Amino acid sequence: MVGSMLPISVIVSVYNRLDYLRKALISIASQSVMPSEVIICDDGSSEPTVASLKTMVSEVPFSIRVVRQEDRGFRLARSKNNGIRLATNDFLVFWDQDVIGTRGYLETYWNNRKHGRFVVAYPVRLTPEQTEMISETRIRSGKFGDILASEQIAQIRRQHRKDMFYYYVRKILGRKYARPKLRGGFFAAFKRDLIEVNGFDENYQGWGNEDDDLGRRLYAIGVVGYNPFCDEFPLHMYHPEYHEDGMRANLDYHRRRQKEINQGKIRPCFGLDNPSGEDQPTAIDL
Repeated sequence: MVGSMLPISVIVSVYNRLDYLRKALISIASQSVMPSEVIICDDGSSEPTVASLKTMVSEVPFSIRVVRQEDRGFRLARSKNNGIRLATNDFLVFWDQDVIGTRGYLETYWNNRKHGRFVVAYPVRLTPEQTEMISETRIRSGKFGDILASEQIAQIRRQHRKDMFYYYVRKILGRKYARPKLRGGFFAAFKRDLIEVNGFDENYQGWGNEDDDLGRRLYAIGVVGYNPFCDEFPLHMYHPEYHEDGMRANLDYHRRRQKEINQGKIRPCFGLDNPSGEDQPTAIDL
């Protein structure tokens, strides 16, 4: 049974692994509420993203739009900005291709949207063995409890309490923590707020730090993080990491930008209103 359709744009970041993308879309289509559109942001996949998605259009109730940029290295920030620009709704949920959600995951974002806040979740990180057990049938059922360890559920609840602590300490005592952190594949925000800070900083190329940077800039304009996810949550399917030994290519730039943000320099040079790179993304409605 299809849930009610709401003015939500789900933005899905993609680079190859179309088997994971299919599972993510099945999960979105199995939620208790439906987005009106899903925007696939392709960072230059060599696999045939559009051809694969065309086979799924009849299986989902929402519209699917694809925006693709050339493969010029890891440009996740620019790819996500491509999706933000294309979104027709004001409430945007960011959902990576390796993520599936419990039945009420999307609805929890919607029910906790509020002016002056971004909504953020913390994922269960599945093992390779658990990931193998994530069948399409299981995703459609929305039931994952039998394959999750008690410690994984406990970690979700610990993080929920920790994030709520930071939220209320900031709200009641006025502490200026940039916590809870924005987690790039597990958050929602109003498009108007993202426009105000000029979206993701497209100078972040290579793995790491673009999401923390965006979160700090949202905090700087008074948009704070809120984590309501305790009983509903995302599951992150296992895959090899995109980086080596945890090294972040953008660390020096990130440290410099932290200082600039603290000085009030909120909007990056390259963002929503001034894309980086000479290549132009292509968009198609399926």
